[in-house]
Amino acid sequence: MEKLKLIYVYDAHCSWCFAFSQVIVDIQKKYQTQFDFEVLSGGMVIGDNIGTIKDAAPPNILEIYERITSFTGTTFSEAYLANVKQGDSIRNSEIPANALAVFKSYLPEKTIEYAHALQQQLFITALEVDDDQLYVGLAEDFGLDGPTFLAQMQQPAFQEAARYEFALAKQLEVTGYPQLLVQAGATQFYLIAKGYTDFDNLEERIQKVLAEITLET
Repeated sequence: MEKLKLIYVYDAHCSWCFAFSQVIVDIQKKYQTQFDFEVLSGGMVIGDNIGTIKDAAPPNILEIYERITSFTGTTFSEAYLANVKQGDSIRNSEIPANALAVFKSYLPEKTIEYAHALQQQLFITALEVDDDQLYVGLAEDFGLDGPTFLAQMQQPAFQEAARYEFALAKQLEVTGYPQLLVQAGATQFYLIAKGYTDFDNLEERIQKVLAEITLET
């Protein structure tokens, strides 16, 4: 069977994606010989929606975090929750999307790991999304030159690549995050997760899709 593609549409600010990130890391480890993996930035907070937490986040955001912890066991650091309560942190999906576009130009096979690490920096370490050191430090963690990486994030080509991902997510009719699709052909897609899905359920869906594709071929 020709190698398929698993497309993970996420947003750096998506707290349900943060809860899901370890699941998709584990899925890649198990299925890396059967799938190519691609991460797309969805663009949850872009354009006129960019702003501080108190202006741009849902008013019940702390309740959402409590629900995520109750449902998935994922916890948010006290430092991050303190920033949320203060309300002055910037929400802007364009900056981490630019970073992801740059990272893909270096290590496309590690984009799942990068997205996971980036969200760890936001939701656990409590770095700000507009903090240059977040991107410098992460680049260096992956063996890249931090200052060069940061400079490339400002280049129009990479910013345009990020905008393209936002448009592609819309074309794929993604309306929430996380979302996972299996691509079996130019126009053949299987939706296998819309929202948080645990490893066992996701694996079951993957196996069903693989069996269906095998029958079709």
